[in-house]
Amino acid sequence: MDLNQRLTDLLRGMGADLVGFGDVAGLAPDGYQTAVVAAIALPPHIIDDIPVGPTPAYLETYGDYNRRLDEMSDAAAALLEQEGYRTLSMNREHAPWSRETMASPFPHKTSATRAGLGWIGKCALLVTPEYGSAVRLTVTLTDAPLEVAQPITQSRCGDCTACMEACPGHAVRGALWQAGLPREAMVDIPACDKTAGDCSEKTLGKRTTICGRCFAACPYTKAYVARIRQTR
Repeated sequence: MDLNQRLTDLLRGMGADLVGFGDVAGLAPDGYQTAVVAAIALPPHIIDDIPVGPTPAYLETYGDYNRRLDEMSDAAAALLEQEGYRTLSMNREHAPWSRETMASPFPHKTSATRAGLGWIGKCALLVTPEYGSAVRLTVTLTDAPLEVAQPITQSRCGDCTACMEACPGHAVRGALWQAGLPREAMVDIPACDKTAGDCSEKTLGKRTTICGRCFAACPYTKAYVARIRQTR
């Protein structure tokens, strides 16, 4: 069994809904050339309640998924290291998120687009064909010679404005993404931060950085929820 398949089986066995491999040479830190990307989709019942504001269940799931994703990244790194390759698990320790910039130095969504898993929506979140933006991501960087996917470098959002219309802070500017476009050209970050804080203070009783209305409104997210409903 080749290494790509072993990693895929490992990560799917740990609960990943999507697994991809991308060429990140020249983009990733420390000269790493390949990204192993895993994603978990949020369950529909969590997404259902987000349009009224972040819920305690969403906040709990958010934290639980972060923990699970760290475990996935570490497990992928361990497998690759056993095969003699250099790795960097981009867990929360090694890919810290800055409260000041509301970003990490090398965003997981960049690796996801390079792995062909999706594109960046107008709200600056990853959009996947299967789950919309209702996904949480993790990445393991490596120098292993893995087979990589064709990257996605252009938006597929077209004329859709669902995330713009759903944002209570009017933070989404409406720009169509292409690789290299700065996040600030797409979203007013201070407005997004303030709105998330206001929304979570109202529904959770404390200020957080999670909101979720933009990704809950995405047609791809809605299609995922409808598909799950039809199979039950």
